[in-house]
Amino acid sequence: MNKWIIEFVLYAVYMVFGAAWATTGAVMPQIMADFNIDVSHAALMSNVILWAKILGAFCTSILTAQLGAKKSYLLGCVLTGLSIFIPWTNNFDLLLVIRFMGGLGGAICLVSLVPTVARLFDNKTASALNSLNCTSNIIGTIIALTLAGSLSVYFGGWRNLLAIYGVVTLVLGAVWLICFTDEEVVVTNASHDGSTDKLRIMKDAIFNRVVWGMIAQYVGAMIMMIFMFTFLPLYYAKYAHLPPESHAHLSGTVNQVGIMLGAIAGPFCKARGYHYKNWLFSTSIAMAITTFIMLFATNDILILVCSFLTGFVFATWFAFIFSIPKETLKGANTQTVTYTMSTFWVCTFVIATANSQLIGWSIDATGGFTMGFIWVFALMVISPIVALFVFPKKSASHA
Repeated sequence: MNKWIIEFVLYAVYMVFGAAWATTGAVMPQIMADFNIDVSHAALMSNVILWAKILGAFCTSILTAQLGAKKSYLLGCVLTGLSIFIPWTNNFDLLLVIRFMGGLGGAICLVSLVPTVARLFDNKTASALNSLNCTSNIIGTIIALTLAGSLSVYFGGWRNLLAIYGVVTLVLGAVWLICFTDEEVVVTNASHDGSTDKLRIMKDAIFNRVVWGMIAQYVGAMIMMIFMFTFLPLYYAKYAHLPPESHAHLSGTVNQVGIMLGAIAGPFCKARGYHYKNWLFSTSIAMAITTFIMLFATNDILILVCSFLTGFVFATWFAFIFSIPKETLKGANTQTVTYTMSTFWVCTFVIATANSQLIGWSIDATGGFTMGFIWVFALMVISPIVALFVFPKKSASHA
């Protein structure tokens, strides 16, 4: 088994998934026109993926245990590849079903990233690759925000573009099927943990203050990031009334570039010994300021600079927040961290999806984005304050 081919597949599949997800926001005006729907219904094209990822994050560990890593990941690629049928889909509800299946597939692929890399590479290399793999979805989003319009025209419409993403995913799935071997499953299934012990571990993960602090901290910023690629393209296209020469529509792309660079800087910041509570709260203040300016400014330079800074600061969190379970939970092992992260992703996706839909409804109800902007900014302020009180005290977190 060529581990570098497997790493390429892992990265490429989630990059394509990210591009397909973010394309919805970039071509939302076309979707609204083709199906004669309003903003909240068009937003379902993105939000249904979030709902699917909730279910997928909850079920993937069970699915992998039953089918093995090879078959479960292949299933994820197949589900994501169902977008090949979108060009022949004229019913919006059926389109949402296809997108939902793609979201399930994306969740399987997302959950599979860390354990697969851990199996194939030594600790130092795996750590670097995990950081690298965090950028796959970002690269896909940049591709979508920058090229979705041009690619849509080139391939004959947004339906064909999404279908192309499906074809690429299926090809990558075939490479996975050929190159990946499932030998590690034998070791995994040899675990002697009893059902009672597993229930205890699950209960500890679900009710632990660490995981709920992570959720409270992350969810406000996550909603803002979803807002960036789901709603802002529509805002600049139809609502902002900016001059034709304005470059504010590039804010989403600039934000993703900031995330890329922030993901690189994050490990260096963590290496300087900052405590996660100090770093997350102080940077949240900076993000609240840059987010406010980004959402309410009318000057292109201010919008783009603050969009970059917001993404950059947010991405420095990756090195801190995703290390918290392993570094702070007593007796943390792979199973403990898996249940903790499953709880984290399920709850974060639930809260983010509900708020994203609320924002869509507010746009339809008010005919503008002001209420949505205020809500996103309010969440950016409230989330870190709540997290500060939910996280264990410093001395307890290191016990």
